Amino acid sequence: MAISNVKRSVAKIVDVGGNFLLGPPYGGFGFFRNHGSRTARKVALTFDDGPSKPSTANLLDAMDALQVKATFFWVGAHVQRNPDLLQRAYASGHVIGNHSMLHSRKAGLMLTGGAHIDASAAEIAKVIGRQPRLYRPPWGWLTPWEGQRLAQRGYTVVGWDVYTLDWKVPEIDGRSIAQGICQDVRPGSIILMHDSYAVVPECHKIEMVRAVQQLVPQLRAEGYEFVTIPDLLGLQAYA
Repeated sequence: MAISNVKRSVAKIVDVGGNFLLGPPYGGFGFFRNHGSRTARKVALTFDDGPSKPSTANLLDAMDALQVKATFFWVGAHVQRNPDLLQRAYASGHVIGNHSMLHSRKAGLMLTGGAHIDASAAEIAKVIGRQPRLYRPPWGWLTPWEGQRLAQRGYTVVGWDVYTLDWKVPEIDGRSIAQGICQDVRPGSIILMHDSYAVVPECHKIEMVRAVQQLVPQLRAEGYEFVTIPDLLGLQAYA
């Protein structure tokens, strides 16, 4: 029991330290783009870890009804399972970014290698015929050598400045998620959400969809416009 407690304590320390040193908004060694211009009331919704069924399909339904576009950072293995969701999102005007092949934190920590980046990009390109040029690392952890690998491949690394807890199991109430975002958002904000869980083939995230349905009209009423990451940052989404 004591050994297990020590392991949990060490893991927590590693996670906290890694998040601060390697993740947004302070870490990442200058590679992350964490927000856009603070002078225009534009914000970007971003979603990680999909695509999955039925969560992503339900989210796309909700976003169609709201007439809002988002940027999705998707895992190559999930793209293999659900190419129809990728095709639907792309055809609807959403932007697709790379979130690695297997959502492995270890792959990005390795001093050499890049297959986790390239394999996921290849899976996306099989479906939409275009190579993504936006990347978000798994867990938000970015080492300087991983940053160099991505820069050499022409990627922009996208972080965030509004963090949500919609990844928790069981789900947090969608109204609370939306309220927290509204409290933290600023002009130019990049909002981090999750349309799936990274390592499961299927999931049903009800509160995540409810949060979006609450959030979008509320921020619009405050004068905010929802845009994609390329629109917010003034860059290309694909090669």
